[in-house]
Amino acid sequence: MAVESYRRNVMPESQVEPKVREKSGTRTRTRVVSLKKAETLVYLTLFVLIAAAAIFVLSLKMEAYELQTEKTQLENEIAIKEGEISELKTEVTDLASYDRIYEKANELGLDLNNGNVKVAEKYGKD
Repeated sequence: MAVESYRRNVMPESQVEPKVREKSGTRTRTRVVSLKKAETLVYLTLFVLIAAAAIFVLSLKMEAYELQTEKTQLENEIAIKEGEISELKTEVTDLASYDRIYEKANELGLDLNNGNVKVAEKYGKD
């Protein structure tokens, strides 16, 4: 114990002193880059022009789509009308056949006289 008391009296327990960090001479600063009014105006103008161009292109595409749809509808209507015209031409050819005219003449009590039969030309051309 004598040794322990000697150590306590003569050699006090080492106290740990907090180490102070020395700050280095260079400091990093964050600097916010600010835009000048002219630069802001230029960027804003570019943004508006790009937005206007995008809207213009989209409107043109929409108009082209609508015209394409209308074109398709008109082509379908034309195909239907051409089919009707073809059917009517077939019906005209059938109604104008010699055999049919001869049958109708017999039904109405008309006699066939080759001197009275004339060929009628078709109105218009195909």
